[in-house]
Amino acid sequence: MKLFALRDLERGPGAALLEATISMGFSEEVARAGLAAETEAWTASGALDGLLAELPSGLPATRLPRTMLVVAARTLPASAMRAALMGRTLGARVFLKTATGQEDVAEALAAADPEIVPRPFRSSDIPARDAAIAEADTVVVLGSDDAIAAMREATPDGVTFAGYGHRVSAVWLGRVDDEALDGVAEDLCAWDQAGCLSPQVVWASDPERTAAALAERVAELERRRPMTIPEAAWPARNAARTLADMMGRSFVTETALVAALDDPSFRSSPGLRVLWVLPADSRALAPIAPLLSTVALTGRPPTGLPLGVRLCAPGRMQRPPLTWPHDGRPNLPPLLRASASHR
Repeated sequence: MKLFALRDLERGPGAALLEATISMGFSEEVARAGLAAETEAWTASGALDGLLAELPSGLPATRLPRTMLVVAARTLPASAMRAALMGRTLGARVFLKTATGQEDVAEALAAADPEIVPRPFRSSDIPARDAAIAEADTVVVLGSDDAIAAMREATPDGVTFAGYGHRVSAVWLGRVDDEALDGVAEDLCAWDQAGCLSPQVVWASDPERTAAALAERVAELERRRPMTIPEAAWPARNAARTLADMMGRSFVTETALVAALDDPSFRSSPGLRVLWVLPADSRALAPIAPLLSTVALTGRPPTGLPLGVRLCAPGRMQRPPLTWPHDGRPNLPPLLRASASHR
């Protein structure tokens, strides 16, 4: 792996990755912060050793994948980067398929490491999909449940398959203070609330007061993390504001909508910095428990959290450590070949 080539966002592959990320619609400031967070996860002291410690001792080399297909369907560049580098950590040659229109991300990673090979194909191009699968010992899919199911069905027996579907994340504030509010604002603005690790709701004892204070922090932060609201986002955004004004109260900043409601039930966010603030009630966790990825919290964790949910401090939601168990699973063992025999 040539990770250090990606750390320098001013030149070479790092600059290309930054440009590819900006072309997806992120501001330069948001893109820089997100990519820096991911490279810092890989270069943190002891991070790589901790990752390799997941592998069983005495693992035969024949269990390591030689070739890996990573399908990063409409996911963040940091997520595609992490999945590809997991394969490279095992010594595999990685074929990387990004979403159509995001091929520049794969090309930038390939410029940093020639063993990462862009493999573009449309999801509707079944022959190209099957040809890519045929080259792989291991297939990794980041995407919707439907995309994962389709790839799993197309993957032959004997080929390792690892699918990571869409999840939701939230904030639970048992204590609301300046540090917590600053952290939640950072979590909301990171990657413009895109991805499974972004908060969709905040549960707090006083939703309206918390929402008002949080909007003030976001208004301060968005000067350093600007975002342009796409025209296509306005219908859902206006509907969310109308609901908040009817059922609670909305607080609007230049880029964000923070909406306080009296109903604690989980409510999906339309994204792009639209955040629901709800009264804390642990019973609201039950319907989404199987889909929970990360909960940022202060104070005691709520009851009913399932095993495998990542808990972190506010401000760390989009900064998972390298050893974070993705969807409750270790990172490297699911990528190993199922048997020592090579197809």
